[in-house]
Amino acid sequence: MTISFVIPVYNGRNTIIPCIESICAQMKDNSDYEIIIVDDCSNDDTREVITSYAKSCPQVKLFCQPQNRRQGAARNRGLKEATGDYITYIDSDDLVLDGFAQAWSVAKETNADMIYGYMEIERPNGLYIHKLSAIPDIIMSGKEFGETYCADGVFYYPPSFIYKRAFMERINIPFIEERQHEDRDWLASVLVQAETVAVCPYTTYRYTMNLDSTCHALRYSTIFDHVASGIRHIDLSEQLKADCPKLSATLYAFGMEEIHHSIRLRNLTKYPWADNKHLYDAQHLRPLMADLKRMCRTYPMPIEVRIVAYCPLLTKATTFIASPIAKFVRKRKHQ
Repeated sequence: MTISFVIPVYNGRNTIIPCIESICAQMKDNSDYEIIIVDDCSNDDTREVITSYAKSCPQVKLFCQPQNRRQGAARNRGLKEATGDYITYIDSDDLVLDGFAQAWSVAKETNADMIYGYMEIERPNGLYIHKLSAIPDIIMSGKEFGETYCADGVFYYPPSFIYKRAFMERINIPFIEERQHEDRDWLASVLVQAETVAVCPYTTYRYTMNLDSTCHALRYSTIFDHVASGIRHIDLSEQLKADCPKLSATLYAFGMEEIHHSIRLRNLTKYPWADNKHLYDAQHLRPLMADLKRMCRTYPMPIEVRIVAYCPLLTKATTFIASPIAKFVRKRKHQ
C-alpha cells in the first residue's frame, strides 16, 4: 500500500523543509510514499527552495497553481495529482510526529476509509493534545464516529485523518475554493460518508498556531469567510438532523458562534478600510448577503448580524466612520 502526503503552500520558504523532513523521518522504513506539494502562487522563493530539496528527495513532487485560489483549491489539486492508495493533508507550517507510523500501520491492517490520529496543538502558552475522551475498541461507521465524538471536535482538523483515496474519489466532496476557513464543514461532510473509521491512539501531527498565516491576514475577507463557513455549518446541520442529531446540534452551535462572533462592530472596525473597501461590491458580497438574509429569516440572529444582512449601506457608513476612530483609540490605549 502507498500513501500520498498533500501539502498546499503559500510563501512557506521558512517552514516547508522542516515539514517535508518530518514526513521523511516517519516514513524512513517505507519507500512507497510521495509528497505532493501544491504551490499557490507564492511570491517569495518557496518554489526554488522546494525544487532544490527535491533533487535529493525523489518522493517530493511540486505542482504550481496558475493563479492564487487559496488552500482549498490547492488541496483539490493535490488529490487529483496523488497516486497513493491513501492520502493525508498536511499544512506547510506543521509537522508529522512519531505516532504517524502507528496510524499508517492501522490503515494497512484495517483498510478503513478513514483513520483518526491524535493531534498536538502548539499554542503560545504551550502544547495541547487534541484527542478522544475514550478510545473505541471497534471500527465504527463515520456517522457513529461523528455522533459519539462530536463533542471532542473530531471534525476540526483534516490532518487528523488518513483517507482512502478510492473513498475520496467515490464521494467526490471537494474543498470550497477561493475562501478561507474551508476545512471544518468539509471534514464533517466527508466523515458521515465513511463506511469505516479506525482510531490510532497516538499523536500523529503537530499543528502550529501561526499568527503570520493567511487566515490571520488584516482584511475583511477574513471576517466574511468566517461568516460563510458558519452558514455552511448550519446548512450541513440541517441535512444531518435526522441521521446524526448530536453531530447536527454541534455543527449548528459552531456555525451560530462563528457568525455571531465575526459580525461584531469591533471586528468590522478592526482592519484597514483602504485595503478592504472592494469587498462591498456586488461580486464579492451579494451572494453572501443573500445567504445571511436566509439565515436571519430562519434562525434567531443578534441585531448586529441583522443590520449587516439587511442594511449594507449602514454597515458601510458605520465601518467607514468607525474604523479610523477605533484605530485612533487603540493607538492611544497602547501608548
